[in-house]
Amino acid sequence: MINDRGPVVHQALLVHRLVELRRERDMTQIEVAKSMEWSHAKLMRYEGGSQVLPKADLDGLLKLYGVVDTPQGRELQSIGQKAREKPWWHPNRHVMQLGYRHFIGLEMGADKIRQYQTFLIPGLLQTREYAHAICVELAPEENVDRLVDIRMGRQGVVLTRNPVPEQTYILDEAVLKRRIGGRDVMVRQLHRLVEAASSVNIHIVPEDTGYHRGLEGGFTLLDFDDDLPSVRYTEDRGECVVSEKEADVRASSDAFDNIVEKFALSAEDSLLLIGKHIKNSESA
Repeated sequence: MINDRGPVVHQALLVHRLVELRRERDMTQIEVAKSMEWSHAKLMRYEGGSQVLPKADLDGLLKLYGVVDTPQGRELQSIGQKAREKPWWHPNRHVMQLGYRHFIGLEMGADKIRQYQTFLIPGLLQTREYAHAICVELAPEENVDRLVDIRMGRQGVVLTRNPVPEQTYILDEAVLKRRIGGRDVMVRQLHRLVEAASSVNIHIVPEDTGYHRGLEGGFTLLDFDDDLPSVRYTEDRGECVVSEKEADVRASSDAFDNIVEKFALSAEDSLLLIGKHIKNSESA
């Protein structure tokens, strides 16, 4: 599966498989760097994913590992070519934090998306006017439209993929009551949630629920069907952080499952509760 997933995921997949090849050959980073006449730091940048491999360097590694003219080597060359493409958000990269850019790049190629939100509607489910009401409070005026365009672009890219990633969202009930953008904007946003519920899983945690681990902060988990490890994305005081640490992912995954099983309403009851809030808002 190497198509339609974006350069960030292709880069991650390429790095993962190259590291596997090196270890299968029982070679250290220092030995590979010496064979390639590179500095150790250069190989570390490549294997750490912070620098995309040029075609010539990738071809050199494939030759060193003995796969350059094999089906495996040709697949890696194809993945490398896709990793070198510019992402769809490249023209607006200067208005986004590095962590956020990395996240939406991974999101584009994820096979499963799980998100817990305490304050806001998830970005992939927001209406344009709801997103604008948020961005206008977070960014300089000249960047607002670009940030909204990025959020809408994420929806266009992720929700039109084939296949569309499996998605499950948990929202605190307070998210439904917080009138971002005013009553009319919020009513339309709630109707958008109802529409989305036909293709994604939405669970609401009632406002009278006691303590649960989600109250420690919202998070997003991205899972992949191939060999790539799952990642966790968090935002804290304006800082965007993507973590591939197994302990971080496991802790948030356990918390997510615990909230769904013990505290959140079923998808059917959650939809009824959203409908109740629509009626309350429309009659207010």
